Amino acid sequence: MALSSAREVILLVDDDPVMRILMRKALTSSEASIIEATNGKEAIAQFKRYSPELILLDVSMDNMDGFECCSIIRALPEGENVAIIMVTALDQPQDIQKAFDVGATDFMTKPVKWPLLSHRIQYVLKANKTIKELTKSKNKLAKAQSIAHLGSWEWDFKTESLDCSDEVYRMVGITPQQVEMTMEYLIEVVHPEDREFVRTTVLNALQTKEPYDIEYRVLNTSGEVITVHDVTDITFDFGEPKLNGTLHDITTRKKTEQEISYYAFYDTLTDLPNRRKFLMQLDLAIANAQRHTTKLALLFIDLDYFKKINDTLGHKAGDELLCQAAQRIKDSIRASDPLAVGERAMFNEQHIARLGGDEFTLILSDLSDFDSVAIIAQRIIDSLSKPYFIQGHKTFISASIGISFYPDDGTTADILLQHADTAMYEVKNNGKNSYQLFSHEKHQSLMARLKTEAELREAIQQGGQLELYYQPQFNSVTSQTVGYEALLRWNHPTKGILSPIDFMAVAESSGLIIEIGKWVLVEACTQAKMLQDKHIDFKRMAVNLSALQFNDENIYDYVKFAIEHTQVSPYLLELEITESAIIRNVDDAITLIIKLKDLGVKLAIDDFGTGYSSLNYLRNFPIDTLKIDKSFVDEIVTNQKDAAIARTIIQLAINLELSTIAEGVEHTEQLEILKSLGCDDIQGYLYSKALPAKQLWEE
Repeated sequence: MALSSAREVILLVDDDPVMRILMRKALTSSEASIIEATNGKEAIAQFKRYSPELILLDVSMDNMDGFECCSIIRALPEGENVAIIMVTALDQPQDIQKAFDVGATDFMTKPVKWPLLSHRIQYVLKANKTIKELTKSKNKLAKAQSIAHLGSWEWDFKTESLDCSDEVYRMVGITPQQVEMTMEYLIEVVHPEDREFVRTTVLNALQTKEPYDIEYRVLNTSGEVITVHDVTDITFDFGEPKLNGTLHDITTRKKTEQEISYYAFYDTLTDLPNRRKFLMQLDLAIANAQRHTTKLALLFIDLDYFKKINDTLGHKAGDELLCQAAQRIKDSIRASDPLAVGERAMFNEQHIARLGGDEFTLILSDLSDFDSVAIIAQRIIDSLSKPYFIQGHKTFISASIGISFYPDDGTTADILLQHADTAMYEVKNNGKNSYQLFSHEKHQSLMARLKTEAELREAIQQGGQLELYYQPQFNSVTSQTVGYEALLRWNHPTKGILSPIDFMAVAESSGLIIEIGKWVLVEACTQAKMLQDKHIDFKRMAVNLSALQFNDENIYDYVKFAIEHTQVSPYLLELEITESAIIRNVDDAITLIIKLKDLGVKLAIDDFGTGYSSLNYLRNFPIDTLKIDKSFVDEIVTNQKDAAIARTIIQLAINLELSTIAEGVEHTEQLEILKSLGCDDIQGYLYSKALPAKQLWEE
């Protein structure tokens, strides 16, 4: 494969093909050439062949992990010049340190924030280009000089004068031999903040005749601040001790280390601390609050509607919006507000952080009362809701803020963050653009939902726990069985048989209903086929479709598969659809219903009369059955309005040549009224509860 020499080369190293695809996709806007490797050995070969400018290197790989691969590449010719970003799910300090120890330029944690990946890559490439240029200059200088940026000096402890090389003079900003160099003069050009430290170190060497190895800053005559590494040793000439030192200008290295530290602990877009730095600050704030027996608040801020703007106006506009939002949050904190951690002068604005995406956090400590937290939260909401002008567009967002308190809502950083996040989602669920304090009751409810979701997911994967029960449907006049409605049950390993009311909301909110629905269709059709083969006379096997199922783009394929897989007669399958599912997108619903009718299945409107009840869709949709909701049947004997509604639905069905079935019939009086009104079929406890499949054969 030939690569253009004019383009930068990026090497993607990951044994997961999906991650490589996602990385390549995230870098499509880059003008760089992308090459790939599936393991460490292949990465080394690709590096030798193409000499890439940057490597995205996964840490966790078989045979050779990312740390070993990075170390080997650094030892290769030109290996020290490539920028290496370690991609890892590990985020402990020791893992970060290990990455730097083996030569990593930077690192990023999984899950990767894909929208920001391209920006971060550009930052690293730019920084690495600068570093490579500096290294190149240093190498050229090393060829012309025996010592690069390295001065030497000698002191015999007897006189004030030092014997210094020209490089020492250069470091302090004076012409070589311009003045007599003394230890006192050198100490005077040390940065004021480091001067006392250096003076004490030198005096100790003078008294003990012991060497030292220190770093400090020098403020030379031109006003430039440089960092030097001062290493000394004691030698003896004819029994007399001398202090020999080398003064190395390490300013460039220090700047590089600072840049690496910046990428590790700060968000390059907003210049705010990132998640890792924030957690360190929160731990410090908690320790401070515990030590002084004070309270602190954690605000979890999420921007509402940011994704819509990001998708509509583009990522560049989204980045600009995030920067403006970050500035507004900072501007919302006043000098009188409680600060994050420790002394205000020391920490400044570092109590605000960007966790990633459109999520920000704010730590408030030394709280005297909780009212001040509410005032600050509302101030942030008001500020963020003001109009933004992005690339010539006037746009709006809002913010949802969750708040947790130490020690009331938790005593660790993870718990406080989790609880603030939970409170924030309560705001999202209740309309956004507000703040919410953490509630233990709501948290317990959420935890219960999450547990139910996990158990339901396991039940789907393992199989055997989900069952279908079948409630018989009867002709209102002859009392003969005319059909069955398939009803889902969950045979929970510890809770026993659960009805849909116990888990259906979780199934729908999590999207698990799609997978469950596929299984229900096949299982119900299988049972219908068995009944059909036994020459049992019935006209329908009714299966409910939730709104989420009905609007799933693959529902037609699922129904078709169930019919073809089980070889059941299509006319025996009746799909029950709610009015709300149809009304959500009428045009698409018409198209889908016509396709389903072409398969030969029947269609019923479930819970008719409780939703929109638009006569328009009854006129345009090829519906077969109207199902009268139980709420109208319950009091049909005593409530004239319910009786009138039932009469209207039945008469409407008769006029439109549709069949009717009433659910929830439990008393003979209800049956007689429905029969007199002309209702075709009924189902309910008057005749039978829902039965497990094996009992259908016992009837």
